[in-house]
Amino acid sequence: MPRFMLVLLALMLIVPGMLSTTQARQAQDEKVFQQIFGKTQEKFGQAKAAQADILAPEAFGRALKKYNEAREDFRRGRALADINRKLGEISVDLDAAVKSANLGKVALEKVLRAREDALKAEAEQNAAEKFALADKAFGEATRRLEGGDVNAAQKKGEEAEQLFREAELHAIKNSVIGSVRSQLVQARNAKMDRLAPETYRKAEALLAEAEKILNTNRYAAGSAREKAEAAEYEVRHARHLAEQVQRVKVDETQWEKFLLSFEQKIAGIAAALDFEPQFDQGLDKPVNDIREAVKSLRDDRRSLSDEVNKLETRMAELSRELNNIREAQAGLESQLEKEKRRQQELQRREERVKAVETMFAPEEAVVTRENERLRIRLIGLIFPSGKAVIMPEYFPLLTKLQRAIRELPDSFISVEGHTDSRGDDANNQRISTERALSVQQYLVANMNLPANRIQAVGFGENFPIASNDSEEGRARNRRIEVVLTLPQ
Repeated sequence: MPRFMLVLLALMLIVPGMLSTTQARQAQDEKVFQQIFGKTQEKFGQAKAAQADILAPEAFGRALKKYNEAREDFRRGRALADINRKLGEISVDLDAAVKSANLGKVALEKVLRAREDALKAEAEQNAAEKFALADKAFGEATRRLEGGDVNAAQKKGEEAEQLFREAELHAIKNSVIGSVRSQLVQARNAKMDRLAPETYRKAEALLAEAEKILNTNRYAAGSAREKAEAAEYEVRHARHLAEQVQRVKVDETQWEKFLLSFEQKIAGIAAALDFEPQFDQGLDKPVNDIREAVKSLRDDRRSLSDEVNKLETRMAELSRELNNIREAQAGLESQLEKEKRRQQELQRREERVKAVETMFAPEEAVVTRENERLRIRLIGLIFPSGKAVIMPEYFPLLTKLQRAIRELPDSFISVEGHTDSRGDDANNQRISTERALSVQQYLVANMNLPANRIQAVGFGENFPIASNDSEEGRARNRRIEVVLTLPQ
């Protein structure tokens, strides 16, 4: 056998034994380390739980430095007596740190709460400079507390509390109105304040209202965000107007084209209302005619709604009368006759269910039946991104949904909202609930439904019907489903 083969065979026999010995030694060293350092590690955990690393940074820092030195001594195989001495000093430092921390929780209670609120508002990222100043003042307060000067610590703590609150407010403002403020600066740089001054000033006023809300109540972010979103809309509006103004400034012949285009849009609206507008005397008359036509349609709708309500009330009365008649006859009827009527009722209900199942076009809704429940998946109802507003183009689909509900007047209605998996769980839960509530409120307003007959619930991203890995799947998962539960 060649010599190199002999060497290779020898290595194959020796190396596994060497590895096994090394692993055993490492395991033994780890066991010894835990025996020596275990209690100290537990004490560090207890100190951190008492917030000693925050409220007593000097004592905690000394302990941590000595701990790292003791670990290095252990790694180098130095005397166990020296290591134990350092561990004893660490224990003393940690006891002092916990004692100081417990005092700090009382003496610096307000500043701790302010610091926590600032961290929740992500002030470290969104108000970094102010947060750094606050943290520096807080550090000075803790050092004075460790030095035994409680009064000085509290005084410095008051300064830190104020700085943390300022950082928190700045972070909240940056989160809510930072984007629209930047957009306004960009708009001003693009001279929109001169090309579309009224709209630009409106955006500024809305931004000021949002900031005023936050200055009054920093936690009223929802109301402030509504104003900020309105301001963003006005910035976009100003940009559009500025582009049009700039276009006609460059070429005055564009004025006629612009005005004719505007008249054509009004003419299109008028045509939908069955009349032809005249523009020889300006826009006021066509606009007023459109307003009157819309008012007339609204009045007709209100009248029809009142008539439907009356009919439904009469139907309810007739239903109650019918029930009374049935109850009066119950004692005279045989069990067979009762069963016959029950089957007839089921047949009629089945016909109504089938009518609902075929009522919607494929692009409007998918209707499925699950025992005594009829599920109407409104695939044709789409909400604007991040919003729960029902756009007017979907009113015809919801009118058809009302017809379906009237087909089954005894059913219980559940409006379910679902989202895809993008975004955080809490936001998905919120928007799915708000969208379900929008549909519920629309039905209640247009059908005079009793409150105990309809409910709205949001499920967020919890019940997908398609994969969230594709846009098509996510679009299918963003949906409203209306479940009609039939009585047994």
